[in-house]
Amino acid sequence: MLNYQTLASPNLPISIMPPLEVRMEVVFGTPSQNCIGSGVCMVMHHLPQRYPLYCPHAPALISFQGGQILFRFLKTEMQRADACHRFEGPWFVVEEEFRMPKSTARRLGMPTEWIQPGVYAIEETAREWQIRFKVFDQHAFGRSRH
Repeated sequence: MLNYQTLASPNLPISIMPPLEVRMEVVFGTPSQNCIGSGVCMVMHHLPQRYPLYCPHAPALISFQGGQILFRFLKTEMQRADACHRFEGPWFVVEEEFRMPKSTARRLGMPTEWIQPGVYAIEETAREWQIRFKVFDQHAFGRSRH
């Protein structure tokens, strides 16, 4: 990993590390509707090996920065048409909260593994689609996640 250095004062170097990024498989859909609908049904480390997954899914590079979780979907890795069509419009709708694996949330430095429902902008570049999700704010909703 590269270590970038910048000088805050002539005698005080500060190291700036790029955010940690993990590769995960994102299954699209609404959790309570058995992965039918919009949003993210689940996020997993890898696809199940013993049986095929028929739900729309795609790999993503995921990082946590500035209080938001960034999902980067590389266009060269989008192999399923039913996953690609989710990026045709300017918005990605998440009908229900969804959960990151607890170990991944801890590794990325997230305060909780829960992601808020909402309407999120899809940012498109020549190489990828990006979505910045809000982490669930326990205090705003007056309940704790388990």
